[in-house]
Amino acid sequence: MKSRKKIVQQLRNNWGKVKEDHFNFDQIQKLFQYKSKQGEAFLLTKQTVDDLDFHPFFKFIDRTNSAIGQQYLYAELRKLNQDKAYLTQLENDIQHYGSDKEHCLKIQKELIQVSDTIDYFFPFLIYGDLPPKIKYIWLIKMLQLLVFVSITAAFFFPPISILLVFLFAASLFLHYWNKKRIGNFVQVFSRLSKLTQVSKALLPYSNKGKTQKQEIEEAIKTVEKLTANIILLKADNLQSNEIASAVWYAFEIIKIITVSEILLFHKVVHKIDQERSKMALLYHFIGAVDVAVATASLRSSLPHYSIPKFTAPQKGIDLKQVYHPLVEGCVANDLRLDHKSLLLTGSNMSGKSTFVKALNLNLIAAQVLNTSFAKSYTAPFFKIATSIKISDNILENRSYFMEEVHSVGQLIERSEDLQSQYLFTIDELFKGTNTIERISSAKAILEFLNKGQHIVLVSTHDIELTLLLKDGYDMHFFQESIEDESLSFDYKLQAGALKKRNAINILALMSYPEVIVAEAKALATRFEDEKTGQKTI
Repeated sequence: MKSRKKIVQQLRNNWGKVKEDHFNFDQIQKLFQYKSKQGEAFLLTKQTVDDLDFHPFFKFIDRTNSAIGQQYLYAELRKLNQDKAYLTQLENDIQHYGSDKEHCLKIQKELIQVSDTIDYFFPFLIYGDLPPKIKYIWLIKMLQLLVFVSITAAFFFPPISILLVFLFAASLFLHYWNKKRIGNFVQVFSRLSKLTQVSKALLPYSNKGKTQKQEIEEAIKTVEKLTANIILLKADNLQSNEIASAVWYAFEIIKIITVSEILLFHKVVHKIDQERSKMALLYHFIGAVDVAVATASLRSSLPHYSIPKFTAPQKGIDLKQVYHPLVEGCVANDLRLDHKSLLLTGSNMSGKSTFVKALNLNLIAAQVLNTSFAKSYTAPFFKIATSIKISDNILENRSYFMEEVHSVGQLIERSEDLQSQYLFTIDELFKGTNTIERISSAKAILEFLNKGQHIVLVSTHDIELTLLLKDGYDMHFFQESIEDESLSFDYKLQAGALKKRNAINILALMSYPEVIVAEAKALATRFEDEKTGQKTI
């Protein structure tokens, strides 16, 4: 066990730093998964999670100190907040907890008490399926009564002791059958004492109002009543020395004879089922405190950030010096869209995909953590839908193109919801088919998506789209340069349509045979001339 002094020093050293922990997303996602099963809406779909490299992003922003806070943060990010009131409360909490570093350290010291692996199972306790009740509990109670009656009767009529042998055998069987049935449930139940302890310790530091504090205090008292019974179920930890072992054996024999453990567990499960709302209140209280402190820690590590400004629903965004938080030394860029969407062109590796992902990650952080990776962020609340990473689906026998059709079809379906405002992001639309049909389909789809107050971010190599979509899209591009036989990128976003093409020059730069380069240039020139001739007809 680390000393208090070492723990505080470690917390102090870790402030503002990315975690080096192993991230077990099967555990981290448990709150999100349970609440999803209950029908709660989560706006970040699996497609978007994959498209935006969400899990590496989560690893970067996660500065929480508890299993509860980590699960709470993950669920809130997947939910993608749409409510200003939530952000107002969060900002108040961030300022309240983060204004004093020593204050934060005391809170973090309490939070790490619920950072064990088993603490990731709190969502199961609150939202999962509890062990089923024993259907014939009355038989267990009858057995218990027979044992007490037989023990009493044996004092007056010793032959009754023979009956006790059979009753003991039945009790022994039921006792260990029950232990096998309940498995690790008791271990999970026993952590309820930590839930109340940490909630009680955090309450004096809380930014909650008087009424809210009273509700939390009442919840603590209610859950504490459960823990007394759970301690009796968790008596297995008495075997630390010989005397304790002897006490444990005696206690175990009593539990077997009286089948009390079965009845007690049955009672505890019933009580937990009744008081789940109280446990949920404490769980979310701890999670919200942890996320507020973690956000203060995150902000302290960023090259620059801003508190976002949210407008009424409108077709426009205005970002200054926005960057991708996962790209070290990322070049920051400005983007302003006013009643138009974005069509982004440029060669491979020039920064198109990174930029559109950066815009989406900024939106998520702004709407959930009230923190943008930019010097200023002004936008309405958006929902997100993406189609970026597409691959063949071998299991369902669908080609790359069919997967793309399916993915984009989901965006089209969402675009019909004109009561919501979506940010649609598409990277290289229909690159799985031929040029003529790709450009024709892309033009029709991008016009369809760009309706109402939805905004579309599309990156493409198809420069032809810059002419076909100029009325509804602002054109921007990233441009590489070739100088002194070397390829370089400045990653600076430029307004307008890309005019300079370098793909064939890059082939020459990479020492492709001259005959290939020469023929490619000749064909490119001919195609351009034919295209120009078609336009002049």
